[in-house]
Amino acid sequence: MTRELDAVTAEIEVPVDPATAFDLYVTRPGRRHPAEGLSGAPAEIIYEPFPGGRWYERSGGGRECDWGRVVEWDPPHRLVLAWMVGASTGEWAFDPDPAHASRAEITFDPTDRGTCVRVRHTGLDAHGSGAAAIRRGASRGWVEDLEDLLLAAGRPGATHSSPQE
Repeated sequence: MTRELDAVTAEIEVPVDPATAFDLYVTRPGRRHPAEGLSGAPAEIIYEPFPGGRWYERSGGGRECDWGRVVEWDPPHRLVLAWMVGASTGEWAFDPDPAHASRAEITFDPTDRGTCVRVRHTGLDAHGSGAAAIRRGASRGWVEDLEDLLLAAGRPGATHSSPQE
């Protein structure tokens, strides 16, 4: 019996309301994460705002590289993505087969001081032989992404990431 890889989770509190946090998350100009992507150095990350829409990066030169699909688009509460970037060949690359996709759920919950943004990335075993590499990258990547969101919202703070038991 094989053990399923643990989920990757990360969360941060940002000093803005959920609608603003959601909008910043999906439209963030000057987004720093990731520094390197499938296109080289992504200039922007784009989410088509409907279920089935593309989730992709675009380089400064206009090259587009898919990352996955939007599964649920529910502003300002929740965004669910099919992560379709695999690493089975050792290189990270888009895998168009939905059976090889994991799932990232991003939620935006109001707090007394703003919004708690949580990421839960599950189903990593779908990436087959590249699953451990995707998990390692996602563990760092989601924290960096949320830290960048916090900068966009205007105040530095702390994030944390942990596997779900």
